[in-house]
Amino acid sequence: MPHAKFITVDSKETTKVPYSLDTETVRVGKDLRAAWQRLEDRSYWHALVKLNNPAMIASHCTIDWKSGDETLNPDLTINVQKGMYPKELDGKIPTQEVNDKLRMDKYSILPFVPNDDYCSGVDPDFTVMFIPGTCVYTPEMQKLFCIEGEQETLNPLAPRPIDFNYQEALKRIADAIKDTETDYLKEYNTDVLKALKPTAKFYPTLWDNMFTGSVIAPTTTLKPDLASLLKSAKEAGKNLGGVFKSTAPIYYAQGVASNSLTEPLRVHILPRRNDVLGVPNPPGVWPLEEYKRTFKIQPLPVADRFGYTTLFRAWMQPTVTLLPEPLSAKPLRQMIYMAGGVNVILTLPVPIPVPVPAPILIKEFAAGLPYVGVKARFTWENAAEGYEVPGVNGKPIIDYPIQ
Repeated sequence: MPHAKFITVDSKETTKVPYSLDTETVRVGKDLRAAWQRLEDRSYWHALVKLNNPAMIASHCTIDWKSGDETLNPDLTINVQKGMYPKELDGKIPTQEVNDKLRMDKYSILPFVPNDDYCSGVDPDFTVMFIPGTCVYTPEMQKLFCIEGEQETLNPLAPRPIDFNYQEALKRIADAIKDTETDYLKEYNTDVLKALKPTAKFYPTLWDNMFTGSVIAPTTTLKPDLASLLKSAKEAGKNLGGVFKSTAPIYYAQGVASNSLTEPLRVHILPRRNDVLGVPNPPGVWPLEEYKRTFKIQPLPVADRFGYTTLFRAWMQPTVTLLPEPLSAKPLRQMIYMAGGVNVILTLPVPIPVPVPAPILIKEFAAGLPYVGVKARFTWENAAEGYEVPGVNGKPIIDYPIQ
């Protein structure tokens, strides 16, 4: 079974980890996205149901409005960030932020999750939340007078409520947020562990633990893309400049640092930079080796020939944010209490009462619901042979038996 070797700085011990298929790591990324989407969606609908209790218990907890949208696969994007390489290469290596897209694929007026996910633990609460206002109109729809209060609503055609229990509304939302930070967060962690469970095509290894380290899986693909390697070699020469402009394509094509055409380049070694083995000078020509962090994933024979490994990495990131995070999604995720009013039309012989919605926006949460917890991030990264694996500390825990 093909495997990657990792050597820790402190113990010099070797950990062997089998390669995982890229399609399987994409599946894991999809499951991690689904876990976050479940947490984000259920936290919003739980808060909205609690706010509009008991009306939404009847409308959303007895009928399942699950939209049935399927979580999309994440893009297999190679992450390259400052800090992965020496500062001397800042501006010369193109960077790429983590692209795990931990958000809903689509924000809509329907839940993504089933109602069991957000209705559990919500008991009917018959606290009087508002007293509806009334406006009186002539048959020609000219307003005569209103009996209403000062509470603003989102419907200018509706009378304002005579009274609205705003403090109770804030309390209900706060209670829902606590549910997210306790019960829902525990279930989210369970979903994350399920997503990262080893399979016949996915072999993760753990560095320390999920809260101080990362889960790493060396990754390969079955589809070669030699054109991208040629393109990357040319880009390396162009971006690094100087002598590398002409030698980079030759260096990558030959794949060995001891070749007579590339050996003179070792004068460019970065002083006092150690590799994972503690050797004062890292293997090969370090600027060209570091540039491999930008290469696309390749089949194992190709990647081995060019001297780098692609790694799938997942980690738990402490997060303080407002959900939803995209600005464009915030109007669709507001905390709105569905109050109502009555417009009375003075027709003969009997006046006609017309109920009208008078939704009330809870402005304290207009920017989103606060979330304090963890978020399972994931990405794909490259490491050249003998160079540091990004984002890990300590040493690997799991050592797979190699067949």
